[in-house]
Amino acid sequence: MSPTVRSRLFASGTAFLFGFILANYGMWRVAGADRWLWVAIAVVLMATGAVGVMISDSPRRVSIWAIVGLEMMIAFTLVPLLWTFTVAVAPDLGTPTSVLPQHVEWSAFGDALSEDSLRRPLMTSMITALLSTVIALMVAVPAAHALVKMRVPGGGYVYLGVVTLLLAPLLVFDGAIANQLRSFGILGMRLAPVLPTLLLTLPLATWLCVSVLRDVPWTLRDAIRVEGGSRREEFRSFVVPIVGPGIGVAGLMTFIMAMNDVAVGATMVSTESSRTLPATMLLSAGELANPSSRVAAMALLLLVPSLIVLLAAPRRILLLLGRTYR
Repeated sequence: MSPTVRSRLFASGTAFLFGFILANYGMWRVAGADRWLWVAIAVVLMATGAVGVMISDSPRRVSIWAIVGLEMMIAFTLVPLLWTFTVAVAPDLGTPTSVLPQHVEWSAFGDALSEDSLRRPLMTSMITALLSTVIALMVAVPAAHALVKMRVPGGGYVYLGVVTLLLAPLLVFDGAIANQLRSFGILGMRLAPVLPTLLLTLPLATWLCVSVLRDVPWTLRDAIRVEGGSRREEFRSFVVPIVGPGIGVAGLMTFIMAMNDVAVGATMVSTESSRTLPATMLLSAGELANPSSRVAAMALLLLVPSLIVLLAAPRRILLLLGRTYR
């Protein structure tokens, strides 16, 4: 038996066994409509195991582990989202007892947008994310160009510092930044979160822009210059169609990450007038009427921009985040 066949059989057996356990647990321990959700997931896993056994000796390049992993990722992603949706559409019933929605009422989405205690932090988050993203791109694009194209001395160490800062938790800088903002007299102002948010957006934008500029066909720019093209022609024929889309996607991803950041609004600038939406949803949910449904509805609304960007430019996002598989 070859190692490939052995691996496929082991993956198929694992999927079938796990599905069998889920099916029994769902049938005996889960009540109501949720039982069929458990059974459906179990059936998919058991079917994957059965098919995997049948194709274990196939010459085709099929990874049963990858299929099982994808199915588990979908289950562990969609089930929490389904629970969030169920909470959002049941504002008058309290906390639901079932993952599957038993009652659908869309009022929580309108209430979440009309609630002043959520609408104001939403605007603060949007303004903070927009300004910090624009400032970050203004620094990140020329910095990435210098790192990629100009080969500045010590550029490798600079890029290492960018990645290190990107991986560092923002809570490390909590006390120092709060003291600086207080000494400048801007702690509590609505735009105060812009400065600490740059700790997130600047290294992230730089890292993404380096990925963008590494894949740029610079020979096309050189050809335009050799043929005597002006700066305007270079901008119109090279920068806008070739570099522009990648920088735009990098900016959108940076904006979304800044919008969803919790640490800045919750700890660094923890005053109501400057608190961002994620921090408000985390710290002040108890002050809302029907807090669970409104917070869940706002969480789903915050997911929409991420889905739009992902659906609009999936290939470019894969290239930015680590290249495509093939």
